[in-house]
Amino acid sequence: MVKQVELFGVQYKEGSLEPKTAEFIKFAVNLAIGHEHGAKLHLDRARKCGASEDEVWEAVAYAMRPVAAKVRNFAKTIIAK
Repeated sequence: MVKQVELFGVQYKEGSLEPKTAEFIKFAVNLAIGHEHGAKLHLDRARKCGASEDEVWEAVAYAMRPVAAKVRNFAKTIIAK
């Protein structure tokens, strides 16, 4: 069911994404910010939506990319000094 929602001034329609896709996004974001409870919760929900292990690991890789890029860029800055 799609419902109109507002979050910090952003209007969107919750339920527009497929449930498994929404859970993967929430899982990846929680991994990226180090929120263990949220990551476990949304992983469990994604699995209940039929997520395969290959899909889970793809989501993990997506969560890692911006973090790895930030570390790489920071290292380049430090090393160049």
